[in-house]
Order: sequence, then structure tokens, then C-alpha cells
Amino acid sequence: MTSSVAETFADALAIGARHYRGTPCRHGHDGVRYVTGRNCVECVRIARGGWLKTRKRSDANMTLALEAENVGRTTYRANRPCRHGHSERYVASNNCVECNRIALERQKVQRKFSRIHSEYGLNRDAYLSMVSDQRSACRICGRHEPDHFKLHVDHCHDTGRVRGLLCGPCNQGIGLLRHSPDRLRLAADYLIEAPL
Repeated sequence: MTSSVAETFADALAIGARHYRGTPCRHGHDGVRYVTGRNCVECVRIARGGWLKTRKRSDANMTLALEAENVGRTTYRANRPCRHGHSERYVASNNCVECNRIALERQKVQRKFSRIHSEYGLNRDAYLSMVSDQRSACRICGRHEPDHFKLHVDHCHDTGRVRGLLCGPCNQGIGLLRHSPDRLRLAADYLIEAPL
């Protein structure tokens, strides 16, 4: 394998590269071709709907992306960082790896707030107010949870009214006792009276 685009088809075969520099195609693209089929890389990308979009890349970054693809990598280090200062880019999309990770995390948080709103009718402010009032702790046992999304929104299944935020074990305990105060009292009495 090699870390650069081979200069000829024969060189590419000899070193096991996926691309080589040939003559420009009939559409005037720069001449980088696949070894298998000898097709123009740019023409194939256009036919595939813009995979490895080159209009977002400089020629230098295109070469770096092809070199990374040749050695089986999915990312490459761009010659200039993105506007946030990150240099690692995906070969296929040219998107910044770190910016993509941040965007996915932001979307994940937005999806959680959206689910809380659709399932329990709590908007973002109401939910965060509840987290603040309970100091990100379970309303029953008081166990603090640094990631407030790990607390469960406890609600009455009959009325839909939200009662509070609970840790997993407390939420399961209430659920297994069918949200019945009588069953919970009986369970507490049993624990108090049972011999050790």
C-alpha cells in the first residue's frame, strides 16, 4: 500500500493502490482514476450523487483525501483547519470530525428534550426547573445524578400528571408495585416487621 496517488496504472498495480494519475477524462477532470475499471474518480462521484464532494475541497485536500482512502482510512488531516480550528476531516463527506461529533451531541440533547415534551408535556424550561428544584437528585432516595437525563420522569399513568424525577431503582420499584400507595405501605411494613 502507499500513502500517495500512483503516477501510472502500472505503478498503482505494483504497489496495490486504488487510484492512479492518468490522462484527463472527456469531461476535463484532472485525471485521477480508479485502478479497477480505470474510471475517472470525479465522474464516478458525480454519478453517485456527489459522494466525496470536491467542490468543498481544495486540490491539496482532495489529494490528501485520496491518499487516506488508498490506505483504508476514513479520515484525513486537512491542510487548513475548519473555522473552529479542527483539522481532521472525513474522506467521504469532507465534514470536520470534531464539529460533526459536537453537532451529533447537540442533536442528541435536542431529541431528549423533544421526547420529554411529547411524552410528559414538559417543555425545556419546565423540565430544567424541575431538575434545579430537585438539585438533580432522586425525589425519593435523594441520590444525586450528575447527568440529569438519567433521572426518570415519574408520572401518574391515569392522569398523566408529572410527580417528579426519580432514579432508576426508585422508578422501577414504584412501577413494580403498580403505583399503588397501599402496596408501598404494605411493602414498608413488611420490611419493618420481617425478622432479620
